[in-house]
Amino acid sequence: MTKFFRLCFIFHAIFQLLLFCVATAEKTKTPKAVFTAVFLEQYKSESFSYAPWGNENEVNATMVDISVGSSALSRRFVYYGEGKLNFYEKRRPREWEEDQNESKENGARKLSADFELPKTSESPIEYLLLFVNKKKNGLWKIYPIPFSQKRVPFGNYLFVSQSRDPLYLLFGKNEIVLPSGKSKVSPAVLEVGQRGILLKAMIQNKSRYLEVFNQKWGHSNNMRGIYFLLLNQKKLNVKRVVEFDQPMSSASGYDLSPLTVNEGK
Repeated sequence: MTKFFRLCFIFHAIFQLLLFCVATAEKTKTPKAVFTAVFLEQYKSESFSYAPWGNENEVNATMVDISVGSSALSRRFVYYGEGKLNFYEKRRPREWEEDQNESKENGARKLSADFELPKTSESPIEYLLLFVNKKKNGLWKIYPIPFSQKRVPFGNYLFVSQSRDPLYLLFGKNEIVLPSGKSKVSPAVLEVGQRGILLKAMIQNKSRYLEVFNQKWGHSNNMRGIYFLLLNQKKLNVKRVVEFDQPMSSASGYDLSPLTVNEGK
C-alpha cells in the first residue's frame, strides 16, 4: 500500500505540474495584435466591448470595454484571437434591464464595427484603427494604419496626407516633401534650447509658396504619434495624436483568461 500511495502522490504531483505549465503558457502567450484607436471625425466618442480571445459567443467569455475618442488615441488593447476582431456597442443598461442576467446581455450584443486581421508572419502586429463614418449597414468603417514601433519609433512621427496638393513641411530642423495621399515618418529634431517642436506647412501657389499652418507642439523622446493633414482650400487642418512609451502589460485585455469565472455563484 505504501508503494501505491507513493505512486498516487507522484502522479498527482506530475498532473499539478502539467496544469501549472498550461496555465503559465496561457498567461504568457504573446498577443496576435496590439491596437490603438481614434475617430477621424471631430468631437466623436464611443464606447465598445470586445473579446480579447475572439470567443464572444462562448458562455462567460471575457469581455473588455474600450473608449474611443477623437482628440487622443485610445488606451492600447490586445487581441489573442484569429481572423476577425468584432467591436460591440457598449451602452448603459436601462433601469428595467439592470437585473437581467449576463446570458441575456450577451445575446443582446449589437455589432458596431469589425476588423479582419491581415495575414502576416509579424507577431504581434501593431495598428492604429481609424474609425470613420458609418457604412450603410450601420457599422463603423475602419481604416487600419500600420503603427509598429519598428515603423514609427519613439521620438518619431508619421505624417499622413489627406490633401490633393503636395505639402511642404518644416518639422523642427527637418524639411519634408509630402506628396498627395502619401505618408512619411520623420524624427522630431528640436531646435537648440527649445522644449517644443515647430510644424510649418506650405503649399505651392503658382510660382510662390503660401504658408498654411504654423504651430508649436510639445514633445519628448518617450512620445511618438501621427499627424493627419487635410488641406481645405488654403487652410490646413491638422489632427495630431500621440502615444507615450508604456509596457504591453498595461494594455487592456493583456494576460486575461478566455473565460471569466464568476465566484460565489
